[in-house]
Amino acid sequence: MVKPYPAVVYQWKSLKKKLKRGKVLAVYIDSNIFFYAKILDRQYGRACAEILSKIEKGELKAATSTLVIVELANALCKYGLADEVKDVVDAIFSLNINILEVDSLDVRTAARVYDEFRISPYDCVHVAIMRKAGINEIISADKDFDKINWIKRRDPKNFEVK
Repeated sequence: MVKPYPAVVYQWKSLKKKLKRGKVLAVYIDSNIFFYAKILDRQYGRACAEILSKIEKGELKAATSTLVIVELANALCKYGLADEVKDVVDAIFSLNINILEVDSLDVRTAARVYDEFRISPYDCVHVAIMRKAGINEIISADKDFDKINWIKRRDPKNFEVK
C-alpha cells in the first residue's frame, strides 16, 4: 500500500474532518471523458457528453485536475484540434467542477504509486491527487485504474448518478 510522506499527514487530518462534514468530492473526471465528448467518439462520446452535462447542471459532484486539462490539450493537438484548445479549456473552467492542482508532494506520491502498480506516470499523479482529496471513485475508460485496490473506476458507458 502506498504511504503518504510525513508532510502529507496534516492533509490527512484535515481530510478526516472534511469527511465527517460531508465536504469531500464525490468523483474524479479523467481526461478521456472530456476528450471523447469533444470528438464525439463512437463508443463513448454520447455517454461522456451526458456526464459533463450532469456536472454542469450540478447533478454530479465532481473534480478534475490541472493535469487532466493539460493532457486534454495535448490530445486535442495530436487529434488536429489545436485551434480549439483555448475554447475547450475555458469551457472546463466554466463547468460546475472543482479543479485540483498538482503539487510536488503529489508527484512524489505518484512515484510511489508507480513503483507499486506500474501504471502510466500520468495516471499515478491522478491517483495521488485523488488520494489527497479523499476521492476514491473515477469516471474513466482507462482500465489501468482497476489495478488500484482503493479506487472504484466507473466506465462512462455504464455510469449513472447515484
